[in-house]
Amino acid sequence: MDFLEIMTQKKIWPNAVTYALLMGCLCSLGKYKEAKKTMFDMEYRGCKPGIINFGILINDLGKRGRIDETKSLLLEMKKRRFKLDVVVYNMLINYLCKENKPAEAYKVLVKMQVEGCEPNAATYRMMVDGFCRAGNFENGLRVLNAMLNSKHVPRLETFCCLVEGLLDCRKMHDACFVLGEMEKRKVRFPLENWEALIMDSCGGTAGVNLVNELIDPFK
Repeated sequence: MDFLEIMTQKKIWPNAVTYALLMGCLCSLGKYKEAKKTMFDMEYRGCKPGIINFGILINDLGKRGRIDETKSLLLEMKKRRFKLDVVVYNMLINYLCKENKPAEAYKVLVKMQVEGCEPNAATYRMMVDGFCRAGNFENGLRVLNAMLNSKHVPRLETFCCLVEGLLDCRKMHDACFVLGEMEKRKVRFPLENWEALIMDSCGGTAGVNLVNELIDPFK
């Protein structure tokens, strides 16, 4: 707090961003409680916390695998009539997916849309990747469709993860659909990669036939 005292003595009044920087430094030092106290103390200094300050705390909890503890912060934001932005929603989705809770993350995605906050490419990517890591490739495909309909283009890694999962589940039609969408956008799944995957999964003649079946539509 010495830094803040020096600022005020020089008649330089800290704002929400100033406090956010200080809170970020405290969190990086493992001092979450001090960072949280700083946010609530700032009001006594005549500066109201903003979404950026709550976001610092939410991000730190997520990094430390304590995403469930963000509920009290979200409740406080609701009391203050804050409207969450895409950055905060993405934090929640990202950390829920990392904790292998894609179903809960999807609820957050639905909520943000209901609240009028438009998901961005990162939102959809994290959701697709989250479902894929959990082995739920059907829901991953549904989110991918929503992503494509929103005119966002997934990264190659997201496409590849989904294709590999669908192939493992023997969902040939869906895998071909994803490959077709990749082709439309000139995003190429490395042939040798998925060819090796199929051969490894099926082996022998069955693997060769499966590879040929997938390749034919793109010849």
